[in-house]
Amino acid sequence: MGGIKIDKLTETNFPEWRQRIEMVLALRDLDNMLDADGKPTVAETRELAVWKRRDTKASAIIGLTLGSEQLEHVSGRKTTSEMWSTLQGVFQRKILMNKMKARREFYTVEMSVGEGMLGYINRVRNLGENIKAMGGEVTEMDVAMSVLNRLTSKYKNLLVALDAKGEDELSLDFVKSRLLQEERQQADKSPATKRIGDMALVGANYRGQGRRADLSKIECYYCHTFGHISRDCPELKAKKQRQDKVAAIAADDGSDSDDAICLVGNAAGTDDIS
Repeated sequence: MGGIKIDKLTETNFPEWRQRIEMVLALRDLDNMLDADGKPTVAETRELAVWKRRDTKASAIIGLTLGSEQLEHVSGRKTTSEMWSTLQGVFQRKILMNKMKARREFYTVEMSVGEGMLGYINRVRNLGENIKAMGGEVTEMDVAMSVLNRLTSKYKNLLVALDAKGEDELSLDFVKSRLLQEERQQADKSPATKRIGDMALVGANYRGQGRRADLSKIECYYCHTFGHISRDCPELKAKKQRQDKVAAIAADDGSDSDDAICLVGNAAGTDDIS
């Protein structure tokens, strides 16, 4: 085709392929071959012969950009307009189904448990871009509404607050900003952070109220059981007593320093130093 390169028709690129074929045919002054009403009558012998040559060229241009599967669609079609009409029918149906599928995915996308807010928003954006690539229309408001539609339950209170806003206030940037802010606030109130705060509070009460505070929610960082803090851990105290006892025995027996180190190491549960 005179150095003009067109990607072969596939299941997904029909709109772009069609536009490029129309441009190439126009460049060759063959675009009228797509019109089924342009064929001369049999009585117009000379005009019909010219038309057939032109139609053969146009058909060849289209045929050379079809893969084996797409050639099956136009098998037996005798004119360019017949080829064109058949391909339009086949791929327009597929485009419609793909558009419907893309819109269904866009409006039913859900935020996964544990998914970051920014990743979720970008995932919804990408689904909207897919619809645009198929010739559909997706506004920023559509993206914002889709994002809000399937949030996890922990954003329920924010949704109630946003519901009081006017539609003109719910821009995508505003919704994105509020959601990211809410995500940060919830992270600050996560169980791990709350447990540290509880430990600090109970520890203060523990020291200031004669050990009358409720320790049932406090986890010992040494034995990882609840009900006491590490300095009162029975296991840690027992370990220290064993170490002190072994060290005292080593000193009383007059053992050399290397043996003493070895014994203390064994008492601590480490490997021997050979």
